Amino acid sequence: MSLAAAPDDRSEEPSDLSELVVETRRLLLRRPSCEDAEALALLANDVHLAENLGNLPHPYGIDDARVFIENTEVNATRVNFGIYLKHADRAEFVGTISLMPRDGEKFTIGYWIGRRYWGDGLATEAARAMVDMAFQRLNAPAVAGAARVTNGASRRVMEKCGFQYVGQGMGPSLFLRGMVPVDRFRLERRVWQSLKEWREASFNDLLQADA
Repeated sequence: MSLAAAPDDRSEEPSDLSELVVETRRLLLRRPSCEDAEALALLANDVHLAENLGNLPHPYGIDDARVFIENTEVNATRVNFGIYLKHADRAEFVGTISLMPRDGEKFTIGYWIGRRYWGDGLATEAARAMVDMAFQRLNAPAVAGAARVTNGASRRVMEKCGFQYVGQGMGPSLFLRGMVPVDRFRLERRVWQSLKEWREASFNDLLQADA
């Protein structure tokens, strides 16, 4: 993962993040622009997304997309990014990912990927990059997450990122106009550091074995 607008100093206080771009092997994470409204509306207008997310309206139209984009924030406490699949000549909008205060947590992650892009690990790749950014750039003590108990795919994403299950609770559902049971997860900074060190050590061992 690279932080295109960030100096390589993980201990410094967060500075201006408005132009930050996070790049992974296949993805770019950055603040969405007005040009993304049509693609956002097309992908978000999906009942299979709305029924599993807390605050996604359904149906979802172009005006909803424009309002979302106009109100996105990228600062030390709230990050709203679009997720873009990299191509040789363009970046294709495929979903959104965010960090924000919620349920007493300073940083809670939320994300969705358009259904046509499911099954290729894009959500996990985006979530790992967002978690790394939270710890490296925002000095997060922990990152929390929640998934509706029926949403096994979202649960697997968090488990792959190292989140630990901390119990069940209730969360809002705009689609169902009420509260629904959710599984809650949390990733502590010390656990994230251990996982990063383990992955780096394993990768270095593989390089040495191939040498």
